[in-house]
Amino acid sequence: MYPFRIIEADMERIRNWLLPVLLVIPQLAYWPGRALREGEPVGTAPLVTAAVIAVVVTAGLGVRRSRPVAAALAVEAGMLAGLLLPEDATLLHSLGLLVALYSVAVRRPGRTAAALGGSLAVVDTVRSVLVLDSGLETVGETVVNGVLYLTVVGLGRSRRRWLAGRRAAARDLARAEAERGRAATTERGRLARELHDVSAHHLTSVVVTADTALRLAGRRPELTGQALRFAADSGRETQAALHRLVAMMRTSAADEGSALEERVDGLAAGFARLGLRPAVDVAPELAALTGPVAEAVFGIVREALTNALRYAPGAVVRVRIRVTGTGPGADAGPDGAVELTVEDDGAAGDAGAAEGDGTRAGGVLAGRQRLGSGRGTAGMRERATALDGTLTAGPRTGGPGWSVRALLPRATALPTASPGLRTLRHRALGSLDLSDAAITLAVAVFPLFVVIVESPAETALACVPAVARGLPLLWRRRAPWAVLTAVLAAAWLAPLALAFGLLSPTVALSLAAVGGVAECVAVYAVAAFAGPARVTWPAMAVGAIGLTLTSLALAAADGIAELKDDGGFGLLLFLGVVFGLVFLLPMAGVWGLGAAVGTRRERVRAWEDHALTTAVAAAVAEAYEERRRIAVELRGEVLRHAGEVVARAEAGDLEGVAAQARAGLAAMRNLLAALREVTGPGNVRGPRHGPEERPPHTTSHESPKEAPPSARTPAPAPMAASPSPSPSPSPAPDPVPPPG
Repeated sequence: MYPFRIIEADMERIRNWLLPVLLVIPQLAYWPGRALREGEPVGTAPLVTAAVIAVVVTAGLGVRRSRPVAAALAVEAGMLAGLLLPEDATLLHSLGLLVALYSVAVRRPGRTAAALGGSLAVVDTVRSVLVLDSGLETVGETVVNGVLYLTVVGLGRSRRRWLAGRRAAARDLARAEAERGRAATTERGRLARELHDVSAHHLTSVVVTADTALRLAGRRPELTGQALRFAADSGRETQAALHRLVAMMRTSAADEGSALEERVDGLAAGFARLGLRPAVDVAPELAALTGPVAEAVFGIVREALTNALRYAPGAVVRVRIRVTGTGPGADAGPDGAVELTVEDDGAAGDAGAAEGDGTRAGGVLAGRQRLGSGRGTAGMRERATALDGTLTAGPRTGGPGWSVRALLPRATALPTASPGLRTLRHRALGSLDLSDAAITLAVAVFPLFVVIVESPAETALACVPAVARGLPLLWRRRAPWAVLTAVLAAAWLAPLALAFGLLSPTVALSLAAVGGVAECVAVYAVAAFAGPARVTWPAMAVGAIGLTLTSLALAAADGIAELKDDGGFGLLLFLGVVFGLVFLLPMAGVWGLGAAVGTRRERVRAWEDHALTTAVAAAVAEAYEERRRIAVELRGEVLRHAGEVVARAEAGDLEGVAAQARAGLAAMRNLLAALREVTGPGNVRGPRHGPEERPPHTTSHESPKEAPPSARTPAPAPMAASPSPSPSPSPAPDPVPPPG
C-alpha cells in the first residue's frame, strides 16, 4: 500500500501544479513571446517584470488548495504589477484570479469568499478607472467583473456543498457500519437481560423450593405438596414468558410477511442505533396490516428515515400511520385510506451544518435541495402512485423540519399511472442557490454589455428581452423542462422588437447571438437535473430548433427573405436547415456534458443511499439473526426443561422436578455465557453446548437422572416452605453487564 500512496500523492501534486503551468506558459508565449518574435522593442525591465509576475502567479495558484486566500491575493498582486506592462501581458493571468477565487469559495466559509470577492471587485474597479478612458467602458467592465466574480463564488459554493454532502454521507455510512458491527453484540446483551429477568428467577425458585422440601420431607411432609404446586405454577409461568419472548425474537423487520407495526418498529430501532430519535405511532387497526399497501408504507418510511438521517442527523422523527379521519389533526381522505406522516424537527439539518461552516443558509429546505438529488422523493411518490395514492413532501408548516405525507387506499387496483413529466409538477418557487442567481445575472448582463458597446441608447429597451431570457434560469434545477420552454419563448422578444422597429438590427442580432447562452444553460439543466439520458435527449433537438426558428424570424424581420420575391420561402428553408445543423452541434455537446455530470451525480448518491440503507438493513438483519438463533436455543433446551418441570410436578415426582429445574438452569447458564461472548460483525458464534446439553435439533425428551456438578444447587439453610421462597445461593446466572 505504501508505494501506491506515494504514487497517489505524486499524481495529486501534478494535478495541483498542472493548471498554473498551463495558464502561465501560454501567457508568456503570447507576451512577451509574440513581441520578441515580431521584433518589437521590449525593454529589460518589462521582461523581468513579466517573469516575476509569472513566478508569483504560478506559485500562488500552486498553493490554492492549502492556502486559497493567499493564492488569490498573490495573483491579484501580480495583476496590479501588470499595470506597468502592456494590457496583453496579464490577459491569461486574469483567469488565474478566477481559479483562485473559486478555490476560496470551495475551501473557505461563505463570509470569507464574499469578502474577498467584494474586495477584488473594488480593486478591479480602481484599476479600470486608471486604465480606461471612457466612463461607460469603466462601468461596463466593472459590471462584467462583478458578475464573473459572483458566478465563480456561486459555483464554488455549490462545489463546497457537494463535497460537504459527500463527507456527511461517508460519516453516516461509517457510523452505520460501526453500528452494524455492534448490532449482534447489543442484541445479545439486551436479550441476556430479558432472559435473566424472565426465567432465571422462576427456575431458581423451583430448585430452592424442591431441594428444601426434599431435605425436610421426613420432618415436614406437607412441604412436598406445596413444593409440587409451586413448581407447576412456576413452570407454567416460565413457559408462558419464554413463549412470548420467542415470539418477539422471531419478528424480523426484513420479513415481508410480518405485520406492519413489527416491521416499522424494527426499522425505527435500526435507525435509532444510528443517532435518529424515531417515535412510531401505528393505529391498532393497521398494526397487523400486510400486503402491497404495507410494503409501500414500509418503503416510504424507510426512505424518509434515510433522508432524515442524511440531512437532519440526531433529529426527532415522528412516524404516524393511521386511517384517514381518525386521530388528532387527521385530514379527510378516501374511505379506508391509510394515512402516513413522517415529520422531523430539523435538528442539525440546516444547510450550514452540511457545509461545515456553522452558517444557516436557507434552512432545511435549502440544505435538502442542494444536497439531495430529488430521487428519494420521486421514489416515494412512485410507490404511492403505484397504488393510486398520493404523496407530498416539503417543509413543515408548523415549525422547522421536513414532512412527508402519503395517502394510500387499502384496497386498490394495480398501478395505472406513469411517471410522465414529473418536473412539470415541481413547485415554481422555493429557496434559490447562489450559483443560480449568479448564472441568471450573467446571462442577462452579458448581452446588455454588448448592447452598451454597440448602441448605448438602446440599452434600456434591450433590458426587457435580456432579463426575460435569463430570469427563468433561477429555477433550472427544480423545473428544467419548464425553464427551457420559457427561455425559448423569451427568445422571440428580440425578433418581435425588431419587427416593430423597437430595436435596431444590430442590437437584435447581438441579443439573439449572446443570449443563445441561455438556451445552452437550459439544455444543460435538462440533461443534468431532469432525469436519465434516455428521457432528456430530445432537449438538444428542442434547443436547436428553437434557436433556428428565432434566427429565421430575425432574418425575416430584417428583410433577408425579400432578396428574391419568388425564392423567399426557399431561402428561409435553406437557412433553416443550415442553422439547425450549426446549432445542433453545440447543443449536443452541452447536453452530453450535462448528461455526464447528472449521471455521475446520481450514481454517487444512489451508491451512498444504497450503502447506507444496506448497512442499516444488515444491522437489523444481524440483530434478528441473533434473536432467531437464541429463540431456537430456548425452544430446544430451556422450554423443554420448563415443560418437564410442569409434567413432573403434576406426576408428583419432586426429585424429577428438581433435576429438570437444574437442567433448565444449566441450559440457561450456557446460553447466557454464549450471549456474553464478544464476536465481530457477521461472525455470530453459536452457543456452547456443555455435556449436559443437547444441540437444539434434539428430539429426545429424556432428562438426566442427576445434573452435573456444575449445575447442582448448594443446599440452602433450613427454611419454611412458602409459595414464593427467597432464593439462596444457587445456580442463577450472573448478572449480565450492559452492552458496550
